[in-house]
Amino acid sequence: MTFILALFALSAHAAPMMVDQPLPAVVTAAMSLADVHPLPHGTLSWTGGVVGAVVFDDAIPNCAIYTYQRGLLNSAFENAPCKFRGMPKMMRDRKGELPDIVYELEVFLPNRGAMVNQMVAFYYDAEKDAFCESQSLAYWYQSGNRNLNPDLQDGQCVVGARSSGT
Repeated sequence: MTFILALFALSAHAAPMMVDQPLPAVVTAAMSLADVHPLPHGTLSWTGGVVGAVVFDDAIPNCAIYTYQRGLLNSAFENAPCKFRGMPKMMRDRKGELPDIVYELEVFLPNRGAMVNQMVAFYYDAEKDAFCESQSLAYWYQSGNRNLNPDLQDGQCVVGARSSGT
């Protein structure tokens, strides 16, 4: 888990910005899993934290998406078998304060016995000053139906405590 924390110790930006940096040598040396890699161009950083994706190159390929906000690490998504369909997209369809972050993946569904397309989406919650994962938002982007607004009440926002500054 130490390597994931180091992955998110990146420089912060005011608005989400793609970051593509290799893992530091000190982190690579500490890894017990040599087959864990950040998704190329799969990390977004801003002043409040980071949303990033990693790939586990194993006999069964799997992937994970993490958030690191105000000192708290959260696993927002994990699945195997799984593969990313490219780098995340910053979407402005909802015209929010900051763009939504959308990852497109292929995941295995045992009940179908096949790989299917799936999205993982994050929206910015200004009150919490954090990006929150929402299945409703992911479905909204996947369905393409823009006539109805997504219901963001399912948003999962995991953030650390604000510093008091004193």
